[in-house]
Parts: sequence; structure tokens; C-alpha cells
Amino acid sequence: MNENKSLPHYLFSIRMRAAANGNNGNDRQHLSGCERLVPYDQMATVVQNLFQRILIHTQGEADAINIQIDKIDRATIHLVPALKMDSLEFTTVDQAHSSAIASLVEFGVSKIAAHKGIELIKNLSASMRGGMVLDAITGKRIDNSGIRGVRLSHMDCENESAFLSFLAESGLGGEKVREAMILASKAAFTRDYVAELCWSDDPHYITGYVASKKIYRRLSPMKLKDDDIGGRVFFVKPNAGLDDLIDFFEHQPVLVKVLRK
Repeated sequence: MNENKSLPHYLFSIRMRAAANGNNGNDRQHLSGCERLVPYDQMATVVQNLFQRILIHTQGEADAINIQIDKIDRATIHLVPALKMDSLEFTTVDQAHSSAIASLVEFGVSKIAAHKGIELIKNLSASMRGGMVLDAITGKRIDNSGIRGVRLSHMDCENESAFLSFLAESGLGGEKVREAMILASKAAFTRDYVAELCWSDDPHYITGYVASKKIYRRLSPMKLKDDDIGGRVFFVKPNAGLDDLIDFFEHQPVLVKVLRK
């Protein structure tokens, strides 16, 4: 990304995670995660806002909160375009899942792999912190990260007001949509990425989405209300460079930019 000398040379990656003890006091249940990529003069306000979000999270009370802040050289940040958006509403979860499968097939995922992705999330016994990585043709899971999954990190929008206006034009708002759009846009920029499937672990939030390299498509309802299990699947090309994909997902700083015609 070309450096603009009017901008601060460094940004700061702020990552906050909340967890609760498991039944045996050792295994921690992931409750919430949020992050931003901001200039120095916004750090205090952003940290306070993220902390407040974790305190009122619907998944329960956290007994462990971790905050990590890393200095990021702006020259290392990739600028990626925001995906286009649309939304589809259905009467039942089965209808929404059928539409999700049809969209994934449209995006280049095989029907077998699309069904496998739906079933993997439906059969989770606990929500994952990250996503599963599946071969887009065979449906075989190719990452070995277990219940943790592969996380996307070090990301934000390039211009907050422009990004929120972009969402508002589609009648959308709120942190969940904002964060999902940023995550989906970063993931789509990865070389071997084909598509994504996701729905939230928030028991009150029943909208999920599918995404491709071009579009972020919201689908509702992807689960029943009060269901507190959610998950994410990334579909990738056969013989994908998994190490490179994980490195980009977890370590490459990205700002998502709204492109206007």
C-alpha cells in the first residue's frame, strides 16, 4: 500500500478476548472476541468501547479478559476492497440453509462440500473461536486446529464514517454486520479462498451469511433463536497453500476500503 504522508506512520492493532472457566475450571469457554486497527490517539476510546462490549456480552459473564496491543507499520498494511452486499429472508432455517448451499455452489463450491459445511456447524457441541478450512470440492477439513479453528486478525475498515455509510445504504448497521463484512472482505482477498459460510453464536442473532470473492450475502434465519452455537467455514481451492492462507488470515494487517463507482 502506498504510504500517504498525511496519515500517521503507525497504527495499533487492538485485540480483546473474553473467556469463562469450563466445568472443570481448566478448559476455558470462548465468549467474545473483538478487534480494531486504529491510530494512537484513538486507542484509549476504542479499548474502553471494546471492554464495555465484552462486559455486556450475551454469552455470559467473563472471568478472563485478555487485551493485546501491537504497533503496526502502515507500510505493511494491505488495502482491500469491501465486498458488495445483498440480503435474503426466509421463513425457516431449512429454507435459508438450502439457499446458502445454492449460493455456495454458485460461488464454486461443490454441492457435497457445501452440505458438509452446513452439517459441520450444525453438529458443533461448542462454538469455535475461528473457522474450519474445507476443500471446496471434496468437503474434507484440511486444517488441524481442532475446536480453536483458524482465526482472522489484524483488520479494520479504512474509513469508519465511509464504511458505516456504505452499510446504511443497504439498511444495515451494528457491530455484528460491520465486523462480519470486514472479516469476509479480508478472507476473500486470500489467494486460494473460494467462499465462506458463517452464523453467529449469539443466541439472539439468527442471521448468518455466505460470501465469495465478490459478494457478502446475508441469510436469515440460519438458526433458531436461543441457539448459542455458531461457527464458520472457509472453502478453499484443492491443494491450497494452507500455511500461506493461515499466515495471511492471522498475521497480515488489512484495512477494508469502500470503493465507489
